[in-house]
Amino acid sequence: MSSQPDPGSVPSSPARGIAGQIVANTSLLIAVLVYMGWAYDNALYGFFHLNPLDLNIGIVEYMLRSLDLFSTAIIIIAVLIIAVTTIRAWGLGKTRFAQQAVSVAAARMSAVPVFRRLAPANAAEQSRAWRVLLIGTGAVVTLTALVLYRIANHVHINTYLFLSLLGGGVLLLTWPTRANRHGRFPYAMAIVVAAVCALWAASLYAQNLGDQAAKKVVRDLSARTAVVVYSTRPLALSGPGLTVQPLPAKYRYHYRYEGLRLLLMRSGTYYLLPVGWSPQLDLTYILSQSDPIRIELLGMQS
Repeated sequence: MSSQPDPGSVPSSPARGIAGQIVANTSLLIAVLVYMGWAYDNALYGFFHLNPLDLNIGIVEYMLRSLDLFSTAIIIIAVLIIAVTTIRAWGLGKTRFAQQAVSVAAARMSAVPVFRRLAPANAAEQSRAWRVLLIGTGAVVTLTALVLYRIANHVHINTYLFLSLLGGGVLLLTWPTRANRHGRFPYAMAIVVAAVCALWAASLYAQNLGDQAAKKVVRDLSARTAVVVYSTRPLALSGPGLTVQPLPAKYRYHYRYEGLRLLLMRSGTYYLLPVGWSPQLDLTYILSQSDPIRIELLGMQS
């Protein structure tokens, strides 16, 4: 008989598994960053009746934009989650100190009649109690999320709360049975649901920031970069605060338009707003510098 091991029974390389996880997580992170960047730009420029898909914004720009959306609190929470999961991976629960701490906690709980049943006597009972606790908690959290969804038409429900309960509830519900043959599919579906909830929450977060940025642009519109447009022929430009001044015939340009503010400039294309713009006005002008038109930027206005 051959002494060579069966190829199918050879365990995969740890390095290969780590590399696979890194690639998968990196791909997911890139997708989330791109989607958040698009959601932010869609909320910001959509406020001014512009579609970011028409602005030729690339994937790299979406990613760079989304990086500005992360606050210090989000980073701290992510670090805490990483720390907790890392400590759990170290297996500190098997150390003598941790076992003594668990024993002391169990003895204290046993002294209280109400908690006496929550302190199992052996490891098997502790494992079973832990599984029951996770499944019960997951069921309660998931049911709470479904109830909130049901009453959302009648009562204001925080969307972030709903998404957190839904994504976390299904993970808790399926976590104890993830290694079982019949539990793998529900756990895989729970991961998908949690990922969708996280992406949904990230999109709402980015859209809210985009809406706030758009409203800030409107509030500070008079202080943005002023634009003067010179043209050889009349342009269909009008709006609150916008004025047109005819120039002498001896000049190359016969019309001067003032009272415009720069919203965005991309590849020689200028997206302009009248200084008195409001959300009720469908006025966003798109001009390109050319022979008949000259565009001057006057810098920040006070």
